[in-house]
Amino acid sequence: MRYVGYDQMRQRRTDFSAPRRHSTGALLPALLFLSVALIVLSRLGHGYIAEVRWHVTELMGPVLRAAMVPLEPVRQAGRTVGEALSMVSEIERLRNENQRLKGWEWRAQELERKFTDLAAASRTARQTEIAFITARVIANSSGAFVRSAMINAGGDQKVKPGHPVLSGDGLVGRIVETGSNAARVLLLTDAQSRIPVHIGPQAVRAVLAGDNGPRARIVFSAPDAEVEAGDEVSTSGTGGLFPRGLRIGTVVEAGVRPTVKPHADLDAVEYLSVLLYDTPELELIGAEPVANDSAAAVAVERDKRPEAMR
Repeated sequence: MRYVGYDQMRQRRTDFSAPRRHSTGALLPALLFLSVALIVLSRLGHGYIAEVRWHVTELMGPVLRAAMVPLEPVRQAGRTVGEALSMVSEIERLRNENQRLKGWEWRAQELERKFTDLAAASRTARQTEIAFITARVIANSSGAFVRSAMINAGGDQKVKPGHPVLSGDGLVGRIVETGSNAARVLLLTDAQSRIPVHIGPQAVRAVLAGDNGPRARIVFSAPDAEVEAGDEVSTSGTGGLFPRGLRIGTVVEAGVRPTVKPHADLDAVEYLSVLLYDTPELELIGAEPVANDSAAAVAVERDKRPEAMR
């Protein structure tokens, strides 16, 4: 009994599946024929066909608009994703451009700083109405026993020992040794430096001496000389080594030995102007700096004597 029922069930299933295969096989050619007919009709330019197409499109308009409403967020999300992807490449391009601009900015600042230093040095030297050359500092020695600088100008550029050296802010020192294309500058704060100066509005005569520190001191001034903090210090021209009126610094501490702060930053100068101030005294000092206070002191005392005693 069970075996017969099983055969009947299989026969029923076979009977149901056979018509479906037959209907599916007839539907495919019908759809293909309809597709070809629609393609042919779309290519025809007859007025009736165009009118029918228009009516069909008009009838499908509300359906298409209704279908676009739920799809609008998807379209918006797609546009957002596309814009984000394009922004990533744009941000990368702007980042690279920003890096290049920062490099050019640094170069422009460096050139501007050098131009400012050169302009300041040239302006200071030009005010003296003396021929000068501008050189670059190639070495700087700041120690407990010596304070000097090396510049890339020497005998080939007519630089001689004794020539004054200025920065854009004022006097720095003088040349003490020269080579063909290099020279050593003795800074005014060196212990061997001695410079005859005028102090304050009364033009008090004295000698400015270095002590290898950041500042210089006033020595060999008159006992009754009135020196106050804030007085300007400049070269007096006594002795003929320096022209008169070169700016040096300001008195910051008055007392028995007043202290002078130079206007120029002696540890940070990069460009210096050498005044080609040729005087007979240059032949006397040669390449050696003034080694003691007596030479400058004698010059100051001689300058103080009355005209009849000179």
